Amino acid sequence: MTMHRWFAFLFILFSLGLAPGLAQSVRTQGLGGLLLPGPEAARYNPAYAAYPAGNYGYPEGFRLPVGLLGFLRQSANPFNYFFNKEAFFDKTNGFDLLSFYDQLTYLDSFLLNPARSPDEVVFTLLPSGISITDGQGNPLRTNFSRGTGGSAPTSLTPPPLFNIPVPLGLPGLSLDLGFFLSTDGLRITPSDTLQRALATGKVDPNTEYSLTGNNNAQAGISLGMAYATALPPLPGLEGQLYGGVRGEGFYGLGYTEATATATARTDNQGQFDSNGTSYTTKLFYSYVGNGTGFGVRADVGLALDYPLGGGLLTVGLGVRNLVGFSRWQGSEVTQDSSGASSPPQPATRSSGGFSPAFYLNGAYKSPLEVGSLLVGADLLWEGAPSGHLGLEYGFGPARLRGGIGYQGGLVFGVGGGWQAEGFSLDTALTTHPAPFFGGWVYGLALSLGFSF
Repeated sequence: MTMHRWFAFLFILFSLGLAPGLAQSVRTQGLGGLLLPGPEAARYNPAYAAYPAGNYGYPEGFRLPVGLLGFLRQSANPFNYFFNKEAFFDKTNGFDLLSFYDQLTYLDSFLLNPARSPDEVVFTLLPSGISITDGQGNPLRTNFSRGTGGSAPTSLTPPPLFNIPVPLGLPGLSLDLGFFLSTDGLRITPSDTLQRALATGKVDPNTEYSLTGNNNAQAGISLGMAYATALPPLPGLEGQLYGGVRGEGFYGLGYTEATATATARTDNQGQFDSNGTSYTTKLFYSYVGNGTGFGVRADVGLALDYPLGGGLLTVGLGVRNLVGFSRWQGSEVTQDSSGASSPPQPATRSSGGFSPAFYLNGAYKSPLEVGSLLVGADLLWEGAPSGHLGLEYGFGPARLRGGIGYQGGLVFGVGGGWQAEGFSLDTALTTHPAPFFGGWVYGLALSLGFSF
């Protein structure tokens, strides 16, 4: 049974929504995604807003938007639809939605080999069991997720694309206004029957087997107020403790929640019936003028500096969305494989109560006979687990770094930097798993700085 290319595109489109827009620093990419203690991590732990930036800080230059170069490729250039339709629809090198999404997701890097959509998705019943592949025989990852995996909306807004601090003139107290536009992640999930068939290698007669893709994306304006400070010394504790709290509310400009399902049915003999194939898409959407969206939440955090073995050990724990509420009102439509769509129906998506996201990170920096060594790790739970481990060796003006992480799959990074008087340069080589069909995608990131 074959699912043709046009539906593969449609399936991916509905399950993706919008892509993340926030770029990591080149140093973070070279560390495999590791975010070190300091003000840069205050989004995940409000205590870091009061933490000295110089302990682990690094004066990185301007991040060059090298990811934009990726959209010059014919396969990732959506503007060809308006200016060069022949190139856009070219069967060999035309626009590829998955290539476009992969580059859009990693705007901070120029992807050397972005993922490509399959020509087709093939369900095959073999003597050894059931397989799901693309047209070239590459297996489909039937349990794929990225980010929070397209879960229900929460009051956890993504990091803003840009942030405007509002001076208050009070020590430790800060106010900021931001604009966010991002996806919460994506997920492909097999039905229980398909998961069982993949595990046992057997299919049952007159049974449905389905794959479902989920994604949600949101945009809005956020307003946050935080207070962070160094806490008074505690008896018996040699180190310095920092604490912080943050409250944030948002007004939603738009929200989409998409679900696409491909279903195959077996006949009386346990063979896939070509007439038993169906595709269903469901889309919830809300935007200004056709719905409303808002939410509030509270975050808390602690961080500890502790001198150890001639170096500095830092550990921090942040809890976001300790209590929160969000609500989106909009419309929902459903479309089946015949192309028939239901009229838009009023619908609501909401969440509230205790639904925390935990962020734990730590780092240790120690001087060596020649240079210094920094080792760090972090763990994040935000609907799905992720974590990173990285190290950096510095000698004179040079830095060498590398790291490994897990973000819905293994990621790697290596990089280096050079700090000289009036000039800085950082570069990183990154890898991440290609969506849906595995394999590795490689990227390059670069930052450049000048001071006078």
